[in-house]
Amino acid sequence: MSAPYEHATNYHLITVVVEEHKTKGIVQAAIDWGVKPILVAAARSLMHGKKVAFLRLSGISPSMDMIFLLVPKPSLESTMVFLIEKGKLNHFGGGAIYASRLTDFWYNGEKPLVPSKGMKSALATTDFQQDLVAITSISQRGSAEEIARGAMLAGSPSPVISYGYGHGIRDRLNFLLQIAINPQKEVLEVVVGSAEAERIFEIMAERGKLDQPARGFISIRKVETGLINTISWQNTTPYPATMEQIIKAIDQMQGNTHWRARGTVQTTLRKERKTLKGLVNFNIVLKRGLADTVSLAMMEAGAGGTSVMYANAYPRIKRAHLFAESDEREIVSASLKPTQIKDIVKAVSAVEEIQGTPVMAFTYPLLDALTYLP
Repeated sequence: MSAPYEHATNYHLITVVVEEHKTKGIVQAAIDWGVKPILVAAARSLMHGKKVAFLRLSGISPSMDMIFLLVPKPSLESTMVFLIEKGKLNHFGGGAIYASRLTDFWYNGEKPLVPSKGMKSALATTDFQQDLVAITSISQRGSAEEIARGAMLAGSPSPVISYGYGHGIRDRLNFLLQIAINPQKEVLEVVVGSAEAERIFEIMAERGKLDQPARGFISIRKVETGLINTISWQNTTPYPATMEQIIKAIDQMQGNTHWRARGTVQTTLRKERKTLKGLVNFNIVLKRGLADTVSLAMMEAGAGGTSVMYANAYPRIKRAHLFAESDEREIVSASLKPTQIKDIVKAVSAVEEIQGTPVMAFTYPLLDALTYLP
């Protein structure tokens, strides 16, 4: 993107997933640390039901928030440790925090991270989990819960589900056919060990029928580092530790999740179908109300479709921080071939409606992806 946008390549996207009552404290801590803006998207989790005698009760869906921060590489670990301490994310059930490296990052205005004067660096050490990936599915409204249950039964921690809408094949159909495709979407994300990724990816794709027309899209991206303390079971136990806590402790001792596959017969559920390699995810953060215009510009420049998520940005621009007040934003995402990025960036930069407004855009590579391929 050309002037007035700055370009950087050493940034990471930090995602924090917590119950909504924790959000205010973590957002304020991030602002005190010097991160701005902080994006918050409403979401929900999913937990297996509690077993009572021979019955298993329906699972619950706790209200969650997804908090997104963009920080440079030199500040990555200290920022994550600071937020872990402030949000008690190192406690079992405390939430999750993980970071993915960005390929390119464009922004206008102030730098997203300006360390506050007088703030002390976080000195405590944290045993971060390595060798992680994030699996993200985009499906029609009402489909994500089935996908999430499949992931959890395969051994993943509780996924988080957020909401939005999509542009794509539906926009190219006539009015009568448009009615058959719901534009409302659910975005599901779960972070797992790379050794488990193919199996869980396949189960999620199968549960959501994501290789069928107009059903959605699923992808995997690398997570550089993280700490996952979400829980999947609403359960009581007579023992001092739950099975989830025991597995978590072994993961930490081993340093990865590869031990889970030892001594078992490895089989694959993957169908003979073509996945998409070498794609890049392009994301642009805009003021609320501009996503449709930008999505159409991206599609005219070659994007097959876009998904849009709602978020709030803190602190509010040109005002002192008040958690009750925020700037409403939309996050537009599209998965593209690397050769398309230049044309997409040019098309977005030329959209008149976004001129003079706060804009951030960033890309990260996808390891694998799947959707309907005619």
